[in-house]
Amino acid sequence: MIKTLLFLSMMTTFAVFSQQYSMEWQLFHPIKKTWLNAGTHNSVQQLLIESGELPDPFVEENEALFQWIEKYDWEFNANFKISAEQFQNEFLEIDFPGIDTYASVYINGKLIFKAENAFHPYRYQIKELVQVGDNNLRVVFTSPVNYHRQAFKDRGTKLPAPNDVGEIAVSSMSRKAQYQFGWDWAPRINTIGFLKPVQIHAYNHNRVLLAKVDTKSIEDKEANVRLAIQFAVQQNGKVNVKSELFGEFKNVEIKNGQLEIPAVLKNPKLWWPRGYGEQNLYSDNWIIATESGMIIAKTSVRFGIKTSKVIQEEDQWGTSFSFEINGIPIFCKGANYIPQDVFTNRITDSSIVEMVEQMRISNFNMVRVWGGGFYQEEALYNACDEAGIMVWQDLMFACAMYPGDEQFLKNVENELNYQIPRISAHPSVVLFNGNNEVEVAWKYWGFQLKYLIGPKMQKEMEKDYHRLFKELAPEMVNHWTSIPYMHTSPLSHWGKDEFYRHGTQHYWGVWHGSDPIEDFGVKSGRFNAEYGFQSFPEYATLLKFSSKKDWSLTSSVMKNHQKSYVGNGMIQKQSDRLYGKSKDFEDFVYLSQLTQSKAVSIAISSHRLDYPRVMGTLFWQLNDCWPAPSWSSIDYYGNWKALQYQVKDDYEDVAVLAKTETIGNEIYFLKSDQPESFETVLAYDIYNLYGKKIFSKTENIYIHGNWQQEICDECRTEEFMSQNYVIQFKWTNAKGVELSRSFTHLPKERVAASRTDVQLTLAEINPIEKTGVLVVKSKASLIDFWVYSSKLGVRFDRNFVQLLPGEHRIQVSFDEIPLLSDFDFKNR
Repeated sequence: MIKTLLFLSMMTTFAVFSQQYSMEWQLFHPIKKTWLNAGTHNSVQQLLIESGELPDPFVEENEALFQWIEKYDWEFNANFKISAEQFQNEFLEIDFPGIDTYASVYINGKLIFKAENAFHPYRYQIKELVQVGDNNLRVVFTSPVNYHRQAFKDRGTKLPAPNDVGEIAVSSMSRKAQYQFGWDWAPRINTIGFLKPVQIHAYNHNRVLLAKVDTKSIEDKEANVRLAIQFAVQQNGKVNVKSELFGEFKNVEIKNGQLEIPAVLKNPKLWWPRGYGEQNLYSDNWIIATESGMIIAKTSVRFGIKTSKVIQEEDQWGTSFSFEINGIPIFCKGANYIPQDVFTNRITDSSIVEMVEQMRISNFNMVRVWGGGFYQEEALYNACDEAGIMVWQDLMFACAMYPGDEQFLKNVENELNYQIPRISAHPSVVLFNGNNEVEVAWKYWGFQLKYLIGPKMQKEMEKDYHRLFKELAPEMVNHWTSIPYMHTSPLSHWGKDEFYRHGTQHYWGVWHGSDPIEDFGVKSGRFNAEYGFQSFPEYATLLKFSSKKDWSLTSSVMKNHQKSYVGNGMIQKQSDRLYGKSKDFEDFVYLSQLTQSKAVSIAISSHRLDYPRVMGTLFWQLNDCWPAPSWSSIDYYGNWKALQYQVKDDYEDVAVLAKTETIGNEIYFLKSDQPESFETVLAYDIYNLYGKKIFSKTENIYIHGNWQQEICDECRTEEFMSQNYVIQFKWTNAKGVELSRSFTHLPKERVAASRTDVQLTLAEINPIEKTGVLVVKSKASLIDFWVYSSKLGVRFDRNFVQLLPGEHRIQVSFDEIPLLSDFDFKNR
């Protein structure tokens, strides 16, 4: 099979006389002693599902049926042909873009290398190993558990790895996606196999692997940049490079297959985060030729001009943590992003781009690529470049202690030498963070007692941490880019007042502690990089992994899908407090989403209104890797929970926010993050629950850049504090776009609207655009009105809303045309 290979979606490359071929694999079953067709890339687990031997691991308790796979070695085999035409090329290269993870690779019976890292490709020149005609490629995989078993046994003091739920905890010894060993939102499905197609490249001269432009500085209407090229063959020599934007460079030296060229771009158009300016991107074409003029390769490059700095300074509040992009302080709004599937090769570029689109329409300007997954595909970084969403990039280390021996560090060095130049090529990337919660875990999670780590070994582990995260990682980042690096997040802990005054914060005092839910609005760090609350996904998602007989918090299926040790009890505790006891499981699901939405919204409003002491808010977590209760705001199938609708409103650049001092006692603010100063007209109307307007006010407000002002003084008077009402706000942003938002104040007991008071109608179906309108007619006020579909793939422009008596229109989009009978609703 011949396929066109795209080395980077940022960069297309033409190498003279280049040909690429993909392997078709067979998998040997070690128990059945049979061969399975394995395609171009797949995991053992997926192949056993496709063959019918194993069921869907997401359904019921099927996860347990997959654990035996790690006990065996698995062999993949491929026969391939080399033509005489291919063999005449100067280079024949085999390219393994993703081996997961431990494997011995043989060509025609000869061992050519052993893989030990899923985070970087393996490339080898094989012309001396193959022949014209038939050849054989054999790859034998060993699971991480089997690979490390003896080393784990020989190691006296074990490395803490609390999320690894296997028979022996070897996740931190393994350079592969950590969440696949088990996490508090993920099953243990430790994949084995090929993440991407294995290919053979036949070419003359050399081929370009990476071409990029780094911004070094911006001064006096000039951008000082560095042009960089990496070649497949690590040769030395000199070439000429011709650029449409930067001109021609003669006799450029190549050292070990790499070249760098300093250059200047006059009057650059800068790349800005969303809300602060345009996302200007440049395209350039480069021709690389020998000194005699023979063309080696042609490459097109896309890049942006921007600088990023992390500001950490002592101030009146403690120690700051903020981002400056092109010298301008940015308040960061977004979430933590995890892998979109347990099976990483099922994640498509289009699904990644769609997830970035959900960020964009939800008013994000930052996303954190969390450190327990994998370095993301080019599709994510390209989409963030275009959307103006800054990327906080974790290195792939999380919640465990890691080795610091020379072999492990060399393995990581190879990983970073591939990932850092690739990722830093994107203007959206503004930070490399060494790890997630490793230092805070060492200091506060009781590793020393739990794992019986004595004083001598404690010092060794601390030295290993220093070698990895304070020596090797920053050295690699500084070598390849000017993007800032920090060794860990959080830089401070939660629990004591002093902790909230310094650096980044992961606030888990409500979920993992005993803090009341109102403390989301009180305990704010200087930059809030994690905080969250769980909820259950909607009914259509639940039905994908359970049947209604399992719809109980005590059923074995629900217990298996709840991976947090705190779990459903915390959801129920806070839900009961906010909304009263649920009538049944379906009601609990609804109230769990309202509880999550309330908790995170309290935090976001507090963070935004505490500017400039607070300079960022990234909630945990945006998405799921399987269908289950979790902290996500978007479930595994792409359905928005109540939280995502709330976040969209909370993250508006010019927003009306409710600051919660105590539950039921909110203060309203008009808040702007936009750098522009402008005048807006703010109008608000207060209605009783019968739909009668009882107060109305309109005022002109001048917004001074990044600014906030308390509004609706009337809401805090005794007259309104003592009665139930719905308040509707309307205002415009700097671009003149009209915005609106409604809140409720419900101090008195009331009776929810009856289902007989509500009528749904499906109208204006457009089968081409796949859109329609859901008309809601109600005789009574609908509080937190949630409309949902029994079918997946149905989306709503708004939901969990406050609707007064009358007729309302909700825009609907869908994958397949729905029926009215597919829709149902809840309210309270």
